[in-house]
Amino acid sequence: MKTKIFWGWLFVFFSFVVNAKIFDTFGTKIIIYDSTPEAPVGRMRFQIAEDYIIKYATLTCVQNENVRNCTVNEPDSKYIGNHNLFQLIPERYLAEGDRYNMQEYDGPGYKISIYANRINIYNLFSSNTPDRKDKDVAEFLDKIDQLLAGKSEYQFEPIVMDK
Repeated sequence: MKTKIFWGWLFVFFSFVVNAKIFDTFGTKIIIYDSTPEAPVGRMRFQIAEDYIIKYATLTCVQNENVRNCTVNEPDSKYIGNHNLFQLIPERYLAEGDRYNMQEYDGPGYKISIYANRINIYNLFSSNTPDRKDKDVAEFLDKIDQLLAGKSEYQFEPIVMDK
């Protein structure tokens, strides 16, 4: 009997001490866009899901006499495997109902959209956020910066389309 009471109190104690939130990543996507003052949500650069990361082609465009000519610098590519990017998302960006204004903190950089349909989250925030001073936000954005610079540990393979 004393053992049951001890385990009961221990369980109650730990239920107050442990305040861990489990984030279900099923159906969650992170999308990274280019951002400029002219186009606050520009071209998509990455789409990140639970078991893959798609890296979209980079373009170089030149406009001559009302004709815009764009060349692809590299093809779309994909990483299939595990990654820890969802575990690094700061908790404040997973709060339901917190909507970030995409025009906020505009300037050169990128925008990050976090979409999770199971918990009704759709947040869009800028890489220029003053929250970057926060340790959790800085760690997450540093990982995104590495991904954008091509300095991440993920090996991308070109996506081959079947004809």
